[in-house]
Amino acid sequence: MIKLVAFDWNGTLLADTQTVVDSTNVELKTLFKKSTTLKEYRENFVIPVVEYFKGLGIDPLLLEKHHEESAQIFSREYESRVNRCRTRFGAKELLHRLKSQKIKSVIFSNHTAERITEQTDRLKITNYFGGILGNSHIGDAYTIKGKERRLIEYIAKNKINPSQILIVGDTDEEIIIGRDMGAKPAAITGGNSTTKRLRAQKPDFLINSLTEIMGIIKKLNS
Repeated sequence: MIKLVAFDWNGTLLADTQTVVDSTNVELKTLFKKSTTLKEYRENFVIPVVEYFKGLGIDPLLLEKHHEESAQIFSREYESRVNRCRTRFGAKELLHRLKSQKIKSVIFSNHTAERITEQTDRLKITNYFGGILGNSHIGDAYTIKGKERRLIEYIAKNKINPSQILIVGDTDEEIIIGRDMGAKPAAITGGNSTTKRLRAQKPDFLINSLTEIMGIIKKLNS
């Protein structure tokens, strides 16, 4: 019985992948004389961000020296663009249906909780979520992973069994978290990872649209 759907934010509920790539390119070009493409980003991006940058051939010593400045540049560029982004197709209808069926929804993300809330307010969807579990500082995603810990703390506080959680995300990270927790991971294509990468992690469900989620829940709850 699914009682909670835990959504990733960037690329999963918010259609911002190209915005992330564009912002990353400003950061890369300004500090490291590097650049990326949407294809390369989807094939290789990982958290922490420094590991992705190392994969682009950037000297680890340079990354250590500039990671705060790097995070600030990304944040500035991303925030100047993000208000043009919309939710992914079917997101609002899905959130409404989950709430009407008394299935809780949360966001768990490597982005900051404050910035996510600004966007959920703008998009008029904040009231659908029982929690927005994000980082405290924009630089956190550059050096640490924290999504899993925050979700574990939330479900412990709310006495939800991991087997009652459907995790929806667009990267390897959410699939691995779901599997490690004993939850049900559903990977969505068209976000921050290629379909090939998602399929290789063997999620319980591989979907192309958020409109497929209610069918999955119906199947799991039958």
